[in-house]
Amino acid sequence: MESQVQEIKQKLDIVEIIGKFLPLKKRGRHYLTNCPFHGEKTPSFTISPELQIFKCFGCGKAGDVFTFIQEYEHVDFKDALEDLAKVAGIVLKKDPHLTQVEKLHRRLIDLNQEAAKFYHYILTAHPLGKPALDYLLNRHITLDTIKTFRLGYSPSNPELVSNYLQKKGFTKAEMLASGTYGTSRYGNSMYDRFLGRVIFPQSDFRDRILGFSGRILPSDKSQNQAKYINSPETDIYHKSQMLYGINLAREEIKRQKSTIIVEGEFDMISPYQEGIKNIVAIKGTAFTTEQLQLLHRYTDTLILALDEDLAGTNASLKSIEVADTMGFDIHVIDLQNKFKDPDEAIMADPQFFKTQLATPVPIWDFIINSALKSHDSSTPKGKQDILRQVLPFLAKISNLVTRSDYLSKLASQLGSSPEAVIAESQKYKNNSSKLIEDQSLKIEDLPAKIPKMDILEEHLLSLIFSAKKPYLLATKITEHFAFITQRYQKVFSYLLKPRKNFVAAKFASRLPPELSSVFQDIFLHSTQFEFDSHSRLSEINKTINQIKSITYKDQLTTLSTKIAQAENQGEEEIVKKLEQDYNHILSELSQVQSTKR
Repeated sequence: MESQVQEIKQKLDIVEIIGKFLPLKKRGRHYLTNCPFHGEKTPSFTISPELQIFKCFGCGKAGDVFTFIQEYEHVDFKDALEDLAKVAGIVLKKDPHLTQVEKLHRRLIDLNQEAAKFYHYILTAHPLGKPALDYLLNRHITLDTIKTFRLGYSPSNPELVSNYLQKKGFTKAEMLASGTYGTSRYGNSMYDRFLGRVIFPQSDFRDRILGFSGRILPSDKSQNQAKYINSPETDIYHKSQMLYGINLAREEIKRQKSTIIVEGEFDMISPYQEGIKNIVAIKGTAFTTEQLQLLHRYTDTLILALDEDLAGTNASLKSIEVADTMGFDIHVIDLQNKFKDPDEAIMADPQFFKTQLATPVPIWDFIINSALKSHDSSTPKGKQDILRQVLPFLAKISNLVTRSDYLSKLASQLGSSPEAVIAESQKYKNNSSKLIEDQSLKIEDLPAKIPKMDILEEHLLSLIFSAKKPYLLATKITEHFAFITQRYQKVFSYLLKPRKNFVAAKFASRLPPELSSVFQDIFLHSTQFEFDSHSRLSEINKTINQIKSITYKDQLTTLSTKIAQAENQGEEEIVKKLEQDYNHILSELSQVQSTKR
């Protein structure tokens, strides 16, 4: 496997790969962007095309192209390897070292893929699927869309699909583990949980089918059946992490820099069929932290097309609070009570939906307007009801200016004083739900305080490595300077070995592992410098003088202590020798300080 990892690295350019996810700006010999792993306004995420590595100097995340895909896509190394192998056009050899859990996961994904194929075949090419196909066509779902979404149908025969899967080599244990199938009362036969339902495969962003959702046909007269059912939680399917359609919408979300969130499969499929492709679906009005984290990789703008009673549930409150805290700009498509959902709007008046989509309402305005429509703002009770409905949201707006503006706006709408509304909002602010911490830099993630000498010596080496021929610079200073910090002196010593041309990757490969990582940090830091030769040399001399000044001051402090101890012990000869050393270093310090001036 290691040889294939190296082959993939050689075929791929880390700048090109990361550039597919993030906007990059060239600076000197490196590329910079805002770190995707923590919030920042000034770019500190640095990518070196020469070393084929990245590092964020804000949060410390660093690595190669595989590390980036693992961190950014939240996948393990093997998944990152598979993804990058596809990009590189390399066919991976089978890995004989898969764990039992990994083997089961792959088998379940393969089983779901095979089941989806069979469901799709029944729907589109078998007489048993005709009622379901007619139902979809009557809803204006085209055959092309049915194919795109791999929609299917599970006929009423309880053993049809399980028998098919057994013929394909899947065991009963694997079918049970998939969650889609159960056993009869006596355990001697398998049955499909989705009997008589239209099947919606549930895929992740990598287009792997992890589970299913099924809708009963309107013509089915069976009693006490839920309209929709989903796969239960399994080893690979977790409803809180799923976004229906993310496999199809991901690239368009990145392109448009926004995503539309709707409830349920048809609310996603109908707009998608109309050309609105930056859209995903959730179950219900509350989206989860996991879903938001997934979307945050691609966009920071959410456009909600959810239930009209968006502001009426605690789940919605917590979802919106978390999204706001993560930095999302949130808007709402206002259907103006003309249609109950996007699917109905698209079927009846697609242009209306597109017009409303083009002018979405900021979430806080929508919440205020909804409350004003629901209650009489001219009465004391109506005002209280509006405040009870709206303040739980406004009180928890993360941006202080935005919060103040909307509280003042609400006060104006109610004919109340801003001070009174702000005071009332404090009741809700103090009861804020626990917010996620993943998206902001935690205190424990911050690097420990670095000694000034370390900072200066790293700065000096970065200056040297920012030159096209760092060897020439190093030879100019080596006669009158040595690094105090051992790891920096070792890297510097390797640089002093004469070579015709400096190639960063080759230089790194010659270093022992513990020095290679030190050099990588230094080299990535060098991106901040864009000096000409004269300015660079001037900055180098200035930094050397700062280092010498600190060194001399430390030595003088040590000598002062020793002189005092020797005087207390009456050792005159030692005192005399120490004073000579003190005066010599003091002279050196004065010379350095005069040079600095």
